[in-house]
Amino acid sequence: MDDLKSEGGRADRGERVFYGWLIVGVLFFISIIDGGFTYTFSTFLKPLTQEFGWSRAETATAFSLYLFVAGLVLPVWGWLIDHVGARWVFLLSALIDGVALLLLSTVHSLTGFYALYLFLGVGLAGIGPMPVGKVITQWFVAKRGLAMGIALVGASGGGLVLVPLCGFLIAEFSWRLGYQVLAALSLFGMLPLVWFFVINTPEEKGLKPLGQNSPQNSPTKNHTPVTTEQEPKQDARDWTLRQALSTPTFWLLGVAFCLGLMAAGAVHAHQVAFFQDAGYSLELASTITGISLGMSMAGRFLAGWISEHVRHPHALLAECLCMQAVGIGALLYLESLGFWALALFVPLFGLGYGGMIVLWPLTVGHDFGRQSFGAIAGVLGTLGLSLGGALGPIVAGAFYDNTGSYDWAFVSCVGVFFVGAGAAVMAPEPRAV
Repeated sequence: MDDLKSEGGRADRGERVFYGWLIVGVLFFISIIDGGFTYTFSTFLKPLTQEFGWSRAETATAFSLYLFVAGLVLPVWGWLIDHVGARWVFLLSALIDGVALLLLSTVHSLTGFYALYLFLGVGLAGIGPMPVGKVITQWFVAKRGLAMGIALVGASGGGLVLVPLCGFLIAEFSWRLGYQVLAALSLFGMLPLVWFFVINTPEEKGLKPLGQNSPQNSPTKNHTPVTTEQEPKQDARDWTLRQALSTPTFWLLGVAFCLGLMAAGAVHAHQVAFFQDAGYSLELASTITGISLGMSMAGRFLAGWISEHVRHPHALLAECLCMQAVGIGALLYLESLGFWALALFVPLFGLGYGGMIVLWPLTVGHDFGRQSFGAIAGVLGTLGLSLGGALGPIVAGAFYDNTGSYDWAFVSCVGVFFVGAGAAVMAPEPRAV
């Protein structure tokens, strides 16, 4: 008898804990490192402009290029994930990002800075929510939202820890050391975790996805299927990419994520500089940013948990976008409200942003199943990152360079969030054609 075999993902006596939960833990730590690559950019923004004399729009263009190329290569990574598995994608991406970050610590020109952030973006696409979502979707039918929330909470944890850490390293030593520390985390943290622990599918370990119906519940000549209220509902249909592209659901979700990531990208690229302009030190500005990202940990977890108890996650996505809009609106009154503006911004923006990110893979799995998850999530990510996320930082930087403040940039972000929320609400359940 094979002790590794299980029914519905439950391990036998030979394996007391479902292995998928160990993978969730590994993905949590990978996401911490991944979050550090993205959210720490704003700590480098002002020091780089001061050292090299670049404008904020010029410097923020690197972050836009980073997001643009990440979105552009997502379908490629998605295809690889569907065909060779997420493990090799994680390994290659960690190597790419580690090398790019190490080289960033030696940069002396704007052209080199742009080239290395393009290279970094290629790696980003292979370690973000899409590959994490693919692994979780393969390992979990039951508890999928909870597992997804836990795994992706790590990226916000990376912001909570690594943004203040980079702020400290830059203020006390140099921005070059900050990039070197991030490179070490990729090469000596992420690579070993993936190599030793990540397994693409439960079938490779002789298991089944947690909550998948066991063979004994299949209809036979003498038996009828046995179901209970606790038994999870399986994906009604696995859609191909072509079928998904033919639905209004896909395109409305594309608009929602595109606009949401456009506004969020603008905020993430500039918020540390915004707080520095308001008179806060680099360390304090980085700490406030880190705390808001820490709040997004709760947002990811809550959105994952709530998604298991609602039939239509699109409305939940709309709520997350609206929360971010209100949070950014509060920053427009920072000078007059002071602490109370921060008290509104930190939880509302953090919770809403965290929920939006975890709902990217969750809505794909909910609406289109797991067979072509990588391809569908990849194209959706291209819409979100390459068209939305890449545009936001440049536009916000241009607003600052032309007006001397971020007021109009943040007003625009509020409007963009609300339009995205409208698109999410309008997205119907996909129907077979």
